[in-house]
Amino acid sequence: MTLDLTKLPEYLKHQRWFSGKAWPIKSVSVVDHASMELGPCAFTLAVVEVLYGLGQPERYLLPVKPAPDGVRDALEDDECLRALFKLMREGEGMPSASGRLVGEWIGGPESLLALPSPLPVRRLMVEQSNTSMVLGEKVIMKVIRKLEAGVSPEYEVGRFLATKTSFRATPMLLGALHLEGAAGATVAVAHRFVPDAVDGWKYTLDRLRQERALGERFLGEMRELGMRLGELHNAFASATPDDPAFAPEPLLQEDLQRWSASIVGELGVTLADVGRLNPDLEGRRERLIEYAKRLAQVAPSGQKIRIHGDLHLGQVLRAEGQWLIFDFEGEPARSFTARREKYSALRDVAGMIRSFDYAEATVALEGGEPRGRVGPSRAAFLEGYRKATRGAPYLPSDEATFEVMLRAFELEKLLYEVRYELQNRPDWVRIPVEALLRMEDSK
Repeated sequence: MTLDLTKLPEYLKHQRWFSGKAWPIKSVSVVDHASMELGPCAFTLAVVEVLYGLGQPERYLLPVKPAPDGVRDALEDDECLRALFKLMREGEGMPSASGRLVGEWIGGPESLLALPSPLPVRRLMVEQSNTSMVLGEKVIMKVIRKLEAGVSPEYEVGRFLATKTSFRATPMLLGALHLEGAAGATVAVAHRFVPDAVDGWKYTLDRLRQERALGERFLGEMRELGMRLGELHNAFASATPDDPAFAPEPLLQEDLQRWSASIVGELGVTLADVGRLNPDLEGRRERLIEYAKRLAQVAPSGQKIRIHGDLHLGQVLRAEGQWLIFDFEGEPARSFTARREKYSALRDVAGMIRSFDYAEATVALEGGEPRGRVGPSRAAFLEGYRKATRGAPYLPSDEATFEVMLRAFELEKLLYEVRYELQNRPDWVRIPVEALLRMEDSK
């Protein structure tokens, strides 16, 4: 099939996963393509590069078929979806113009036995940046639309957990599709589908709405969540030296100084923006900076390991009375290289703790009053985490250093939240701002 390139800019602007709608498109070029002749479905799998009048170029995956007005999305066709999944699960390969599309299946043959035939397809409409569908209510496959060169953290972490560890509190990675060659990228991943799962954000909000004071059941669930995170970190830290992408590395004074300097820099930029709206906060700048400076002053203790990198209540599921941790993509705004960087495990801990404050504040914004439930939730979560990680070599060896590092990473997360809310939800910026004020008061 020959793509009509003149139609692509207009086509892209109407796709919900296309992130460049606000920018004038200078040109669209095909950097690789494969002719997919897969049984009842034939389409072109193309990788296109979009150049804008301003900003960096972006690459997108386009599975497309001819249409009277140009092209249409081949993923609207169930047969094409089934064909892509078949390519993955059978580990087959297809040549492309400058490389090869290769399927990889790590789910084992037993996981296929229960799949019905023909395979039912149910599309999920919740995502904006990718296209996901549930296959036979057993598998969830995500076709990645915006491509980035390098190793995908979601694939890499999923494969590591599934093949190198016993950690199973996650929807396990089953397979992937990779485009090898000059346009190399992971273009699709498949995980085990967890039916009747509720995301942790919704689950926690519902519980806070129902419970005026936290009961032992909820606090027990927070302890359990802390334990799951500790077990995830134990799994990451179990990597051996022959696996350099995951093997723990010594935490150096230079790391602490670098992270501290980064937080101090972020504090300056963030308070310059939000300080005009909140003079009380601007007046406490120096005392907040102390939290970051202390990070550079503690003696290095523990290790750097791979972490989740973007952990909050929206990245966990509650299913059959258990917590599952998922979505190992990392922060979307960072490059793959930055997302794969090893870090202190306490950065994930800080991310989840901040999510408790957001949940309480969200319920308050709905008309309720804050009921002091963040502190008990935080304490229960940390209790569970400490229980699962007791004696772990990747954590600081003493309590004082643990607290200094955790508070610094909480501050780092707070500053990120302030910037995010200023740009996206100005009405919500008071949530992290009030947390910053409380943090300073509790010093």
